[in-house]
Amino acid sequence: MATFYSDVQVITNGPQYGQPPATRTKANKLGGRLRFAEFHYKAPASGAAPAIGDIIMWGKLPLGARLIPHLSQLSWDTGTASCTLNLGDNIVPARHLAATAVTTTGAAIPAVSQLANAGTGTTVNGSTQVSALVSLGSFQPGFKITGTGIPAGTTILAVDKGSKTLTLSAAATADGTTVALATAGGGYEVTDDSNSVANAFASTTDDATLRSTVAGAQVANNQSIVLKVAFVQD
Repeated sequence: MATFYSDVQVITNGPQYGQPPATRTKANKLGGRLRFAEFHYKAPASGAAPAIGDIIMWGKLPLGARLIPHLSQLSWDTGTASCTLNLGDNIVPARHLAATAVTTTGAAIPAVSQLANAGTGTTVNGSTQVSALVSLGSFQPGFKITGTGIPAGTTILAVDKGSKTLTLSAAATADGTTVALATAGGGYEVTDDSNSVANAFASTTDDATLRSTVAGAQVANNQSIVLKVAFVQD
């Protein structure tokens, strides 16, 4: 009978005598403390409410945070027919929750990123290095990675957050710029909190500020929408 180990157990087992130490286990994957945030938006009783294309800014998650979806939810009372909200950040507006109808009282769990993450990067034919990464939190050691020029079965061996590069288990087979890359292996990790009032919340790299985009129809006057998120932080 064979034994197979998870990524965390591989690290816990440790290297053989005389070998380099293993990468540490992230606190947001093992032994992290549960944290909680709650945000409430109430549309005005009359007049202009968030319309199609408008954005509700909820607030920031700390760097290194990972959502715990089954303990988190977006909830609302009765709203406008056809109105939808998603949940994400400035890079990927629906990173955590796809557009969801908020017509009748209900709730939704923001679980999109748990086994499906996306980003972009630059590949070089014959090289295991991918640079100029966007959505850096999508790329973590051990994750499967797919995209144009990425051989089937490739995984991520290492990530350098400082230089925004990663090392693959197999060399790319094509040159590419802003190549669409998809990963699977776990939840998204927050890596950039550059959004602020000073830049009008318009940073194109920020993945810490949670936001929802209105689609379909205007948010109903007097409607209450609540976002509760549980997360762990590295």
